[in-house]
Amino acid sequence: MSSPVPAVPRRPVTLAYGVIAALGAAFCVGSFAYDWSNEDGSIGSAVLPRVTGLLLLLVGLWLVRQELRGGSVREGDGLVVADEDHSPDEARHIRRKLVTVVATMVVTALVIPILGLLLSLTLMTLFLTAVVEKQSLLRSLLVSAMTFGVSYLIFVALLRIPLPLGLLDPAVWSVL
Repeated sequence: MSSPVPAVPRRPVTLAYGVIAALGAAFCVGSFAYDWSNEDGSIGSAVLPRVTGLLLLLVGLWLVRQELRGGSVREGDGLVVADEDHSPDEARHIRRKLVTVVATMVVTALVIPILGLLLSLTLMTLFLTAVVEKQSLLRSLLVSAMTFGVSYLIFVALLRIPLPLGLLDPAVWSVL
């Protein structure tokens, strides 16, 4: 059994958190090109990127501060030193899982124009929970349905953001 790895600031982790903060700042600044509210008083197109950008900026800065103050080595965080604890088969399984998740995200992005955003994200969630995380089919279906429902409530019902519907768009079917 190996001794615990001391928690020290790690340059790649600090840099990654800095990138999160920079992305948040970019979204927040970029949102000023849009209106905060529409003429009818409804939420404008600047609200989502500004609020999200500000939250990403704050979380990113908090994480950078946390990392610089004492590091953040935790069990399972993927620190290279911790790889000694994994057998070659376990390490291969972890890499395969990572490749599967990244490939799933790429495929999901590619099918959004066909299936629409909500359905694509729901199917991605179903695949990741059932196949990658090996959860029961019932649990995977419930998590996927909740993902769909919460996404619909937030983006469609509350924020009224027009999401890509793909082939499910009524305009596509009205042409046929």
